[in-house]
Amino acid sequence: MTLVLRKYLIPKNKSFTYNLCNVFRRTLSDNKGNDNPEFSNSTILVENGFNVQELPVVVRRWKNIEVEEEAIAPKGKHESISYQLIQSEFNQCLDLRDVFSLLSKCTKITPNIALGAMERIHYLENNPSITTGKESKNMHVNLAKGAILDKLIKVVIKTEDTQTILNVIQSTSTFLEPYKPKFSDELLFRTLDNKLNIEQICIFLAFLIENKTNTQYATTIDKLWVGFIQREGDINEENIGQLFSVLTGLKVSKRILLTLLEQKLSQLWDKIKVPVMLDILSAFIEEKYSSVQTFNVVGTWLHMNIHTLDEDSLLDIITKITRLNYTDDQIQKAVEKYMRLRGPKIKSHVIIVGILNYCMHFHIQSEQILKASAEYFIENSNCLPASFLKSFIYPFGFLSYPTKDRFWELAEDITYQKFYNISADNLSSIILSFLYVGKYPLKLVNRICSPEYLVKVKPDIYQKLHLIDTVLSLECDEYSGPLLPKDHWNQPLKQDNRVKNMVDKIMEYIIEMAGDGHKVSAAVLLPQFCSDETYLVDVMIYPVDLEINTPNWKSKSVKNEIKAVLIHLPDQYCSDNEQLVGPQMMRKKHLKILGMQVVSLKYSVLSQFYTSYNKHGLKQYLADSIHSSELC
Repeated sequence: MTLVLRKYLIPKNKSFTYNLCNVFRRTLSDNKGNDNPEFSNSTILVENGFNVQELPVVVRRWKNIEVEEEAIAPKGKHESISYQLIQSEFNQCLDLRDVFSLLSKCTKITPNIALGAMERIHYLENNPSITTGKESKNMHVNLAKGAILDKLIKVVIKTEDTQTILNVIQSTSTFLEPYKPKFSDELLFRTLDNKLNIEQICIFLAFLIENKTNTQYATTIDKLWVGFIQREGDINEENIGQLFSVLTGLKVSKRILLTLLEQKLSQLWDKIKVPVMLDILSAFIEEKYSSVQTFNVVGTWLHMNIHTLDEDSLLDIITKITRLNYTDDQIQKAVEKYMRLRGPKIKSHVIIVGILNYCMHFHIQSEQILKASAEYFIENSNCLPASFLKSFIYPFGFLSYPTKDRFWELAEDITYQKFYNISADNLSSIILSFLYVGKYPLKLVNRICSPEYLVKVKPDIYQKLHLIDTVLSLECDEYSGPLLPKDHWNQPLKQDNRVKNMVDKIMEYIIEMAGDGHKVSAAVLLPQFCSDETYLVDVMIYPVDLEINTPNWKSKSVKNEIKAVLIHLPDQYCSDNEQLVGPQMMRKKHLKILGMQVVSLKYSVLSQFYTSYNKHGLKQYLADSIHSSELC
């Protein structure tokens, strides 16, 4: 028989409940390979909102109740603390007869007594040198050993103290290993009977996951979801992290437990402590989890608890949030608040790097964060390891943040001092950061472009060096370059597929607006410059009689005759979706230096017009942008 459980969506402050309904018979039992006389495997349909899921369950089989011969002691407060004493008594036994004699003197065999006896029997069998040798050869003793061991196992299994059984399955004793499947079945029954608390179910589940190469353990894992649902009311701000951590071992039952935990997190978030939230974030990363609603709860938690975080905790949280590829206003405000209040007191440069990496990843141009980070660099630049300099300097250029001249002066001096301790790739990125904001670190450029240094540079770094050489040749009058030969060996530059597809969709409208006297070309890489995206024009509109393959860019007749249409992708903007990142700002600047009219189009706007079939709006947007193109 299979039950259908229906879960209704309920308000946030209510508990996670199911309504039993529509009980009907189905023949979904699957008992192949299951020779256990105590249970059979079946399935159950669970309706969770609009989703119906089939989950595994265990059904007990009817059997005759047998009375055990052993007098089993009820669970008492002295049972756990007496185990050491029991062990010391059995340790005095030098042979099996001594063990059996000691057992016969016990009026009641408790689980701890049974465990002590079993471990001593195992020890004596593996260390025959300490025995007299007579008893070990006695057939009657060996036969009695097997019967007594079976009875002792039953005593332990039938104990009311579930923690004792958990201790057995967690034991590293090789003697107990063959018996662990029996203990596992007993724990499964107790879970179904709601006799294990949340922490105990997690311990049991962790054991099963760790030993999932055993088929019996692997098939048991997804049957424990019932125990978590029954104990839903016991999930609190202390154990919720432990529950999230076991998600990785689940398969078919993962979704139902995750739904429960999502709801519990939304209820308990304001009570959750920092270590527990770190465990939850670690579980999200391991599960590659993504839910805007749940992550929003994390953002709210961080904003409320930012004042309680030390540097290590904040670094851990920011790093995990960055890896989860999620941020929101709450998280950004929390980091800004931290930098505003504690920025001058921060001791570790690693937390600054972590926060700058967060800003880089999400293109956050925050005045409070970047200003505090720049001040830290100015105060501590001499103490920073060479391997961290790129992480400190590059974000300011990439995000086009206009920080103090003192910052750039120190950045050039420190980089120059530690030049040979910095990789060529990082050096190139640092120099490009200067160039994005219109700064020219000529000392560094002359050193990196020197013949002595270039012979050590790998070929894949040359593209960056050619870009640096080209930028300075165009912008800086004091530059004595170009210092590098033209990159004739580079492969043709490929246009981004998103941009290429959009160009195909709007090309007919651009041709219509260009008129008969102009030609329109797509994906034009400007000749006589390096093969870099900076000099790739998405759509070029130019007079029919102009040869763009061999133009004289300094000729007055060329200036303002060409329109360079650039389609900017969402990831080419800062988080405000208005400010372009440094490489794109430099791209526009160079095209204008070359005398072109630059037309900037937002990919997101074009896509919105196109997908909504708003042909009139699309044409109007293109016309307005082209007519208001930016001149030199």
